[in-house]
Amino acid sequence: MERIAQAGDAPRKVGLVWAGAPHHANDRRRSIPLDALSALFELPGVDWISLQNGLRGEDIERSRAAKRMLRLDPLTQLSETAAMIDALDAVVAVDTSIAHIAGALGKPVLLMLPFAPDWRWGLQGDRTAWYSSVRLFRQGTIGDWGPVVADVARALRDA
Repeated sequence: MERIAQAGDAPRKVGLVWAGAPHHANDRRRSIPLDALSALFELPGVDWISLQNGLRGEDIERSRAAKRMLRLDPLTQLSETAAMIDALDAVVAVDTSIAHIAGALGKPVLLMLPFAPDWRWGLQGDRTAWYSSVRLFRQGTIGDWGPVVADVARALRDA
């Protein structure tokens, strides 16, 4: 897609969703401050594409680490979102609809889960019965995203 081609010339294009809907009951546990993902933006060979929609997309302008991320919002139709995801190499996400769309499309997804995740993801393991292309990265301690982000960065680097 032309919009994704604008991201840069790195060999890999990776979509990113760091926050869910603020009104969601578990949002404070599942969403991650964008600057907490700075280790991801240091990875060589990756152009980052924001799949974040709504007000949280404005986090990019306030972030010290994410200045080069391409913003695609507003993505107003499910088909438009799916087309954008399909044009990417992978998606890194918190537990939002984007992770489900990417998983349903068979796109590689690195899903960052809070300590007490939604029931769909189970309580252990790095795979899910729902989508074969999704790999789960779980918090070991409530509220501590550092090890999760480090594991995701390592997985992307080693891929």
